[in-house]
Amino acid sequence: MRSVGFSLLFFCAFCGGTTQPANALVAPKVEQARLDNGLQIIVIPDHRAPVVTHMVWYRVGSADEPAGKSGIAHFFEHLMFRGTATFPDGTFSKTVAALGGQDNAFTSYDYTAYFQRIAADKIETVMAMEADRMRNLIVNAELVAIERDVILEERAQRVDTNPGALLSEKLRAKLHAGAPYSVPVIGWRREIEQLNDADASAFYARYYAPDNAILVVAGDTSLADILPLARKYYGPIAPSNTPRDMRTIPESLQVTDAETPVTFRDARVTQPLWQRIYKLPTYTDATARQFAALDLLSEILGDRALGRLNKSLVVDEGISSATGSWSDSLRIDNGEFAIYATLEPTGTMAQIETRVNAEILRLKNELVAESDLARARTQLVADTVYARDSQQSMARIFGEAAALGLSPDTVRDWPNLLADITAQEVRDAARLFLNLAHSVTGHLLEDGS
Repeated sequence: MRSVGFSLLFFCAFCGGTTQPANALVAPKVEQARLDNGLQIIVIPDHRAPVVTHMVWYRVGSADEPAGKSGIAHFFEHLMFRGTATFPDGTFSKTVAALGGQDNAFTSYDYTAYFQRIAADKIETVMAMEADRMRNLIVNAELVAIERDVILEERAQRVDTNPGALLSEKLRAKLHAGAPYSVPVIGWRREIEQLNDADASAFYARYYAPDNAILVVAGDTSLADILPLARKYYGPIAPSNTPRDMRTIPESLQVTDAETPVTFRDARVTQPLWQRIYKLPTYTDATARQFAALDLLSEILGDRALGRLNKSLVVDEGISSATGSWSDSLRIDNGEFAIYATLEPTGTMAQIETRVNAEILRLKNELVAESDLARARTQLVADTVYARDSQQSMARIFGEAAALGLSPDTVRDWPNLLADITAQEVRDAARLFLNLAHSVTGHLLEDGS
């Protein structure tokens, strides 16, 4: 399955293949600037259509939330659509829609982002609105109470009634125990219920400021076009001078009681699931090749059609109907590498684990065939080719990288890094990253099974 290191950045995955080698890719043009108030600007020109994607990324996510205030980063994402004195409640999205555009937002552990896709000649309008709500949002007890109920209902629908999501919360609580990633992005229900307007106002004042933000524009424009507008609308906004706190990343990857699986039973389970998540060290430029090798390993192991897990558990043994793996290495703190397999009535959790462990041991002891390595490389580069064909993908790719502290060159060079990863490096990655003592295993079962 597609990896989620740099392959998440090239997230337009599950597309067709290509035989074009990595070194034949033309890197997208990236133009950069920074305003006096600290706002970072990234522009990716693409003149094929008169459309632009305008994004603002804030360097704050759920991992930056104060203790006991889980969910406030995602909560505030919702509040940002509530309105200002200039653009009252509800008019932001209505204005974008009236101009023929689309808008939305998303929150992760390490960032929050807002975007509009709009005709190029309408960018000044959306920039004016986005800059206005960066510092002029109306936050009061009434609006907070309304939106808090919306978040609680979202949690009920997406998590509390979803056995798979509940298992994932339990696994990450154990994998990242004591660290910010142990808390779900959406937050714990009991803490969401206590969020108030004072919490929201303090969060807003600290993090929603130009020196904690990145403006990314991709499409039919250039830095020469964008910079004067950015100076006009974002330039007058004062910095907060209060960046996120430096996080203490655990030195040890060891997981307490790693050998004991987390079992979750629920009457709503229709397809039992086996899952394992490994905790990864933090990504650095010095370890870039190791993580690139891990991305290739994930493709070799977990491709839904041609991966080794599919052949072993689905085709040969018939004990699973679906298998996969993914690597999420691009985080500020510890990344994750995950493997999953659904359970057929013909199999058991013990059989699944035995076969998965055997395939991992094989990766650690044997060099992968050059044909498998070439196929994995071709697929990942194919994903990159298709992602680079989308201006919206480009805005997200470079915005996410910047929010994580990576330079545009790091992103542009990734396909070339894949080009000469060796079978030995893939084996080394398996030995380095797939340590059972650094993992949690989960069993999702029907109630009473």
